[in-house]
Amino acid sequence: MAEPRDLRPAANAIATIVEGVPEESLRDPTPSSDYRVGDLLEHIDGLSTGLQAAARKEPVPEAELRDGDAALLRFDWRERIPVQLADLARAWAHPTAWQGETIEGGTPILASAAGMFVLDELIVHGWELARATGQPFDAREDDVLSLIDFLDSLPPMPESEGLFAPPEPVPQAAPPMDRLIGLTGRDPAWLGASRER
Repeated sequence: MAEPRDLRPAANAIATIVEGVPEESLRDPTPSSDYRVGDLLEHIDGLSTGLQAAARKEPVPEAELRDGDAALLRFDWRERIPVQLADLARAWAHPTAWQGETIEGGTPILASAAGMFVLDELIVHGWELARATGQPFDAREDDVLSLIDFLDSLPPMPESEGLFAPPEPVPQAAPPMDRLIGLTGRDPAWLGASRER
């Protein structure tokens, strides 16, 4: 069972990245082949509100179960998503959010595990968005190491049911952030179109 963690640093970091996304980058690729930048922003929009419900032990509203579609991204995303991310961190700041069980992705799950998945969403998608838009991204090393331990502790799942793409091979001596990114099926060396401008 994971100990409660302060999600504010990770939420603040990704909020800063969201605010810095250039409008002309919305169609650029990201390290996830399924997402363009606009798709990823729309996914972050949904999770930043929907995963507040998991902290309150409520089912995620149907309207927030969004996989990421730039066509659905509302015009005020740059101002609204950072506010929602701050609200998400506040929702998980209550010790009761990490206790007992909750519902995430329509499935009952230990609340402490749900909180770690929220942290993973914040850090991994923050890294992806930063890398796709040519921005620097910093995550607390303690958060990153805790996520590596958490993900390593999960039982193996069939590829069709996995939460992430198959892991990318990353040397054990690599920086923790690279190892986390590799564990979640992204290539930590990905540079993308933003470096070619």
